[in-house]
Amino acid sequence: MELLTIKGTNLNTPVYRGFASIKDIATISAPDTFKQDTNPEGLQRDLSKRHALEGYEYARLAQEYPDSYRLWPEVIINIRDRSVIDEPELVNGQQNLWKIVVHEDRIDKNLTPPQISRTDGNHRLFYGEGLPLQGLPPLDIPTPFSLTIGLDAQREASFFVDINDNLKRMNTSHLYHLLRRVVGTELLAQEKPTVWLANKLVEDPESPFHGIVYLGGEKEKVQGLDRRVTLAHLRTGIEMMLKGSILLGASKNIENTHKLIRTYWSAVARAFSQEWADSKRYLLLRGFGIWSMSILGAGILDRCFRRAIDINLYEDEIVAYLKQTRIDVDWDRSEGNVRHYGGRLGAKELADKMAHSLSDEDATMAKLIKGLESLS
Repeated sequence: MELLTIKGTNLNTPVYRGFASIKDIATISAPDTFKQDTNPEGLQRDLSKRHALEGYEYARLAQEYPDSYRLWPEVIINIRDRSVIDEPELVNGQQNLWKIVVHEDRIDKNLTPPQISRTDGNHRLFYGEGLPLQGLPPLDIPTPFSLTIGLDAQREASFFVDINDNLKRMNTSHLYHLLRRVVGTELLAQEKPTVWLANKLVEDPESPFHGIVYLGGEKEKVQGLDRRVTLAHLRTGIEMMLKGSILLGASKNIENTHKLIRTYWSAVARAFSQEWADSKRYLLLRGFGIWSMSILGAGILDRCFRRAIDINLYEDEIVAYLKQTRIDVDWDRSEGNVRHYGGRLGAKELADKMAHSLSDEDATMAKLIKGLESLS
């Protein structure tokens, strides 16, 4: 396959730009799909088949109704494996027309990562080759493309973040995880502390969120794994805690902030152990559940701080506070009393309801009883 292109610079990145059939670009390229367990360095988010079919139909109808003008932005592909192409060659007699020969027989679409990756435009290209058995013919329709050569996965991931966050604001779990990968740790902690903290809770083996958070990408069925919290919901919960807590707001060390938040959630996992372990039956780890407990946690952490509790005793104290709220909430999905709550407003309402049951005296008494029980 020969691609005729114009060589130039897009902002500060060398690119080759041109036009080709959608089916041809789809045939030579493939998505590097992020899979939390089997391809953790992947790029693309989980595919929306509906979105991909909408893109297919949009392009197909452009051919069927030529008087109904349609267009879309260029797709961006990156040739990671240079062995599948010949080096770009300047076309004789042309000032800036470059020919790129792609050897289709050298491309194995089953490889992970792909030899030619779809940096942007996977949904538009996904059905480009067609699905004859489902009545979808290949799209032999021209599309603009931009092609880069030899970018490593890290640089390509940074472009994906730039396109989907800085320009389109795709705030998803997948994007938050990619930010952790492509932005330096110190810079991310300074510029997006809630994203840093959410990823830290996922990575920390002492955190109750370790191993149970969905980071985006293609969902895999792995025996023994139940990813019942999304990174996006967790990040929003952390944002609520930081805004609501005087103690967390005053913390100047993000590592210490992480330890305080981790301590709180460890206490939640203890106080609501059954609800934490069974997300199919209980709603605690749904989005509004994470958010309501985050808002409540901001107040509980401040109570511990005002009472000058030894930091080593924070978790036990928080557990005592949380047990006071069990009278207010039944997280059972079918028979509980929180099923009608939802969203941020619902989370705030539920958190306020639980906060009314908090008592410093009861927490102190619980501490005394525990101390007495430990005496021989």
